[in-house]
Formats: sequence, C-alpha cells, structure tokens
Amino acid sequence: MVNRFSVRVAWLVSALMTAGVWTDARADLRSGFVLVANQQSASASLINLKDDTSRIIAVGNGPHEAVIAPSGRVGVVTIYGAGAPGNEIAVIDIAKAAVTKTISLGQYTRPHGANFLPGDETRVAVTSETTQNVVVVNVAEGKVEHAIPTGAATSHMVAITADGKRAFTSNIGGGSVSELDLTTGSTVRTIAVAPRVEGIAVTPDGSAVWAGSNTDGTVSVIDTKTGAIAVTLPGFSLPYRLAMSADGRTAIVCDPQGDKLHVADVLQRKGLWTLDGLGSPRGVNIAPDGKTAFVTLAADETMGVIDLETRKLTRKIKVQQSPDGVWYGRDPSSNGVHIR
Repeated sequence: MVNRFSVRVAWLVSALMTAGVWTDARADLRSGFVLVANQQSASASLINLKDDTSRIIAVGNGPHEAVIAPSGRVGVVTIYGAGAPGNEIAVIDIAKAAVTKTISLGQYTRPHGANFLPGDETRVAVTSETTQNVVVVNVAEGKVEHAIPTGAATSHMVAITADGKRAFTSNIGGGSVSELDLTTGSTVRTIAVAPRVEGIAVTPDGSAVWAGSNTDGTVSVIDTKTGAIAVTLPGFSLPYRLAMSADGRTAIVCDPQGDKLHVADVLQRKGLWTLDGLGSPRGVNIAPDGKTAFVTLAADETMGVIDLETRKLTRKIKVQQSPDGVWYGRDPSSNGVHIR
C-alpha cells in the first residue's frame, strides 16, 4: 500500500525544486547574473545563469574590474583605460543589460578595484592607482563625493568589511596594504607586506586580511588587531586575485601563471585543495551561499563555474578578450530595491 503522506511530500519537494524555491545543494547555481570585465574588448559580458546566455555591453577602453550591488539591480565596471589613463566608471542596469550612465572621476585616473559600500547601494568605493586614493562615488547622483588617500603607490584593489567601516587596499608599488576608515574618510595605517601586493581579500568581520605577493609567490595573512603578519602561505606562482566567502570560512586564490585555483581554509590559515589546468584563471568571486565560485579564464575567453563541494569545473560560458574582473549578483527581479 502506498503511503499517501510520502507521496504528498515527494510531490511538494518536486514542485518546490521546479519553482526554484528549493534546490539540491549539490546542483549548479542557476539563478542570478554574472558580470565580467573584458579588458581587451572594451566590453562587459552579462551572463544569465538561468540559461548561460551572455549579453555584450560596450563600456569603454580597458575595463578591469566588475561589481554588482547586493540587490542585483546595478553593476559597476571600472574603465582603467588602454594606453591613455582612464578616469570613468560605467554604471549598468542589470535587468536591461545596458549602461545607464558613465561617471567621470575627474583627476582620479586609472580606476581599478571597486566595491559597493555595504548597506548603501548608491555608493561604490573605487581605487585610483595614479593618485593613490580611494574615491567614494555616488552612482545615483553620478559624482565623486570624496577621496581617501592610501599613502602608497599603485593602490590597485579594495576590500571592504561587512559592516562597511573599514577598507583595505593592495598597493603594488608600495608592497603594502593600506587600512582606511570609511566612516571618517581617513587613512588609518599602511602595513608593509611583500613586493608587488596585488590580490587582496578581507574576512567579513575585519579580523584578517589576505594579501598576495606577485614577486614572492606568497599570500600573507595579516592580523588587523596588531597589524602584524600572522602567517605567510607559500606555493603560488602568481597570486593574482583573491576572494573571500560571505561566511569568512573559505578563501580562493587565482594563480594564472601556475594555471591553478587554490582553495584555503580561512580559520586554519592553510590550503585545502587545488584545481589545475583551468586555462589561466584570473578573476574570482564566490556566491553568497559559499558553494559556487565564478572564475574568468583568459586562455579560451570564458567564465568558468566551479562547484566548491564537488571540487569540479562544471561548465564554461564564452565571454570576450582578456576577461578579468568578475562578480555574481542575485536575480534583480527577486527583490524590490531600485536604483535609478
């Protein structure tokens, strides 16, 4: 005799999975969008994960980094420039797959790293390499609000704590990390790390910063309470980009020269496993649930989807030339936040 309760439960589970309300934790992420900056194509690729279709958006010469606000409605791409220094950011409406405005940063040239301020989707922090500043840009009003000096050469990437109070920049020329107070708009300190610090990530609670040295092939873990390097992890060829999971447990290091993706345990401060032969992994971003990573692969101009539970590359989506920065955003139709 068939158990009617079991049948009803099975039917409910099937319905929820079909509706996208409940999905198998092992399944590929099939909701939301991924924004990729294509350096040599003057474009961004906007990928719909529902069907892996890609829209190409012209943004300007030398786009390097891409970021999407938590609501998923707006994205920003930094226009670094190709040859002549750039000084703009492109603001993208994700639902429309179109640039809504291009904001001039004026004297703040070579914009590179970018991050939305937590809890404030109208403002984005952007590094200006040539002027050694982080500029806070109001994307709704289309203007630079203020700049915070980093005090170090070639401030490249920026990482922000979950509470939005602290920002940390990787300074390639200075071989250091700068800590900035976003509430007061002031420089806190500059921490010497190693030559050519480029990749950077911060734990959500701000207790530790991970910074990669392209010269030494190491990743240094900085204790932000003391400002000292707690441990230095070796074994990388070029720790080009870093990402941190939202729960602060997992760090990922892209190593395009070694053609590897390194996954590390943040609490234990040690590597866990590597994924080889991806094809020059460059940019990386981790989905909010910590189960999926998105990686730009320069060798064949694709964006790869990594299942962090099965430790496998599950699929690749074609983008354009020299894909670099990448960011995941939730489906903007799933919430009511709106930014004009």
